[in-house]
Amino acid sequence: MTQAPLFTDSSCYHAAFAALLHAIEPQTDPFLVLGNNAATAARLGDNGLLAFSDPLEPLTATFGRHGYELVRHPVADEQDWLQALQVLQAGRAVAIAADAYLLEHYWVGYGTSHALHVVVLQDFDEASGTVRLLDPGEVVFFDDRVPVEKLTPAMCEGDAGQAWMELVPLPGRPQGATAPGLDRDALRGLALALSGPAESTAAGTPEGTPEGTADWISGTELVHALHRDLDTYLDLVGNRERSGEGTQQDWGLGPWLLLGLWWYHHTLRWLAGHLGTLAADGTLAGRPEIVEAVDRASRDLLVVRNLMMRLGVMDPGDRRYATFHGQLRPRLELAVQNLDTAGSALSELAKETTP
Repeated sequence: MTQAPLFTDSSCYHAAFAALLHAIEPQTDPFLVLGNNAATAARLGDNGLLAFSDPLEPLTATFGRHGYELVRHPVADEQDWLQALQVLQAGRAVAIAADAYLLEHYWVGYGTSHALHVVVLQDFDEASGTVRLLDPGEVVFFDDRVPVEKLTPAMCEGDAGQAWMELVPLPGRPQGATAPGLDRDALRGLALALSGPAESTAAGTPEGTPEGTADWISGTELVHALHRDLDTYLDLVGNRERSGEGTQQDWGLGPWLLLGLWWYHHTLRWLAGHLGTLAADGTLAGRPEIVEAVDRASRDLLVVRNLMMRLGVMDPGDRRYATFHGQLRPRLELAVQNLDTAGSALSELAKETTP
């Protein structure tokens, strides 16, 4: 078996899929694959408010550009779960999205929240009934063997959206292929996803994007939407359900907004890593402002998300409330500036690049 990747990450999706990629292509820098993405995974609903898709949608498109299909297999019962075990028995690694409420090693969510948590399984040992569980998340890094029977409840009980996932090479993919470079279309697609209008973002969607994802709004549109209806979103966050009842599928806009901003923060953080890797090897030489702008936008949106969480539990009469609230709009404005800077620079670079 391949060894664990030499990093952890605060995004369980990125951490797990990087480990899954590493099990197949240990020579590939995961930032070159998973970071080749700038999608918000957000739309404006009929009510004019933000709605977020599952992050698997843009990550599936990202792997598609690398020559893999990220195949999601929903788990509704133990028969579905058995299929994952059969793939493991064949010597392949899989990722699972399990119900954190029943996932014993994940003490952060165990017995607390029916949210999905993604980890990687490898090296199933039928004799002992155990499997290697790799959770490269920063919070609870875990790499040890666990009994399969301990995982079965987290995968089969309730309906939290559990699934197992595998990477399948697309037809015609060269063996050992490396991550795609930034050609003109790729640069244009990233630029539009960061700062383009919705119709342009759709027009610039790279080939292989899953059906139904072309109407995602850009990063600047997402931030403008937050700015426009900020008080409405703060009310939704403040009134969100906080108990362990219900599943992630049942959550309203308040919790989904916090999750969506968390995911987009990681998308931008990994994009900055992707662009930084290309800058280091000379592919994107001489444009440090692009990497810096993406990274700053990522950090500003994390601050906004964390401020909204704090304000959601604070008494408006608290003397700190006005101070916290006063930080939101300036941070949103900085995020727009940096997304515009990065989008414009990538757009200009696309014009200079040979198709």
